[in-house]
Amino acid sequence: MSTPDIPQSRFMAAGAKRSAQVWGTAEELGAAYGFDLNSDGGLVRNQSYHPAGGQDTPFPSEGDLGPIDPVDFAPEFDLRYDPGAIGIVLAQLFGTAGEPAAAGNGWRHTFQWALENYGEFCTFAIERRDKIFEVPSAKPYSFDLSVADGFIQGTLGLRGNTLINTSTVNEATEMDALTYANRGLRIKFSDLLAYLTYQTNGSNPDQTTAIEISDISMHFERPHDGLPGAGSQSIMEPSENGKPIITMDLTFPRMNSINDPYFADFIAETEKKACMWFHGPVLQGAQLYEFDFYFPRLRVINVEYPNDPVIPCTMTLQAEKADTYTGFLSPYPYIRPVNLRTTDYIA
Repeated sequence: MSTPDIPQSRFMAAGAKRSAQVWGTAEELGAAYGFDLNSDGGLVRNQSYHPAGGQDTPFPSEGDLGPIDPVDFAPEFDLRYDPGAIGIVLAQLFGTAGEPAAAGNGWRHTFQWALENYGEFCTFAIERRDKIFEVPSAKPYSFDLSVADGFIQGTLGLRGNTLINTSTVNEATEMDALTYANRGLRIKFSDLLAYLTYQTNGSNPDQTTAIEISDISMHFERPHDGLPGAGSQSIMEPSENGKPIITMDLTFPRMNSINDPYFADFIAETEKKACMWFHGPVLQGAQLYEFDFYFPRLRVINVEYPNDPVIPCTMTLQAEKADTYTGFLSPYPYIRPVNLRTTDYIA
């Protein structure tokens, strides 16, 4: 089919693919690279207008557009157990994925937080009426997880070099070829098994009693610059210019004997560790689909007990490198999905 000629987003496809090109050169999309989004998250091109001026110029008679601002956008989506192209970009943010290991009749992937993700970027394209808008190179720099209507929502922050609608790389043929890993398998909040314990506890968090929470959100961010380079109107590949920021917010619906000690932990700077496991439907045999988050070291940075009719507890934790991480694969946070994908997400 051709590019849709009805200006309604429900007809418009989007795709993303890890780029093997030099920064600024588009990668060709196609089968397996459908990006199943709900919103493109503000995809716009901005260039400041600079009128020529000086003496004897009572009214501008000339002007120029400056460099292209970093194209920052944040696609929003329902997080799925088999996320397809979304999983590719998420793995690029973390920096390391690797070959998966057999898990029953499925495959367990590990997205490990690398010390940097320089060289990891993608090409993103989305349809508009009779046009295809393309970001040739887009750097993932953040991921947010939240709950809405009982489902897990995701947002990926991307910083692109430019936005064009004249691509000769991704045209109707490439967009028509897009396919998705699975358009079902949305992750539900009710799938969550949440475990939290002291960082010094010799037992793994999942060997303790699951905590009872009514809301959760996570934020993963690599701060990046966005500097234009000589010889180009657009930015160079962004480079990290700050320490990673990884936080998790938990809401406990009722203040009780489990969470009322957290305020003392906050004051004493008592560290935690956590596993947040989303276990879904049967994949094959006895193996379930999984999307698991691991935090080997967390510092409590805020605890509150709002004076609501039923007093809850809210807590914010920030990830740090763990000196000891028995039972974990890494001293840094990581994600372990189990699905049917048989290959490295960022090979």
